[in-house]
Amino acid sequence: MRTIPRTVIFMFIGVCLGASVWFGILKPANGASQERPKRPLLTKLPPIKNCLEHVKLVKAELIMQGDSQAASLELENQAYVGVVSISVETIVDKAKYGVVESGFTPDKPPEVVIPPGGRKTITLGNLGEKSAIRIGAVTFSDGTEEGCESSLKTMRDVKERDSRERPRK
Repeated sequence: MRTIPRTVIFMFIGVCLGASVWFGILKPANGASQERPKRPLLTKLPPIKNCLEHVKLVKAELIMQGDSQAASLELENQAYVGVVSISVETIVDKAKYGVVESGFTPDKPPEVVIPPGGRKTITLGNLGEKSAIRIGAVTFSDGTEEGCESSLKTMRDVKERDSRERPRK
């Protein structure tokens, strides 16, 4: 009579041990290999819109940055004055992503980020297949600005933040 309860206990322990090994070790390893990337990989760059008259797009290509894709945009300043700030942005899934290259500092005059006739490569991530990339706004070293109004607002906010005097330590 005593061998039956002992056998049932050993069988119960074996089933519990087997189930914990199966669900704890083997199952997660199989599920991890089937994960899909958050965004599908693009085969070509999204459309590019240029709101600027004096800064032209020279070259655009789709590049990989680790596991994600990014746009590499080579821009040329065709004005006779230097560029001190430039904004490139995109809107993906109702969120705005952008890069603002700014030469503004709180303690010095603004630095030129693209000299007259010069070129600069800007990299923008968070791309969407149907979300256009916009070369949105620019500020020149003589203080003039050009571009789309929403991009100009963003660039002015960055200028204000970068030009603000920082507290001394």
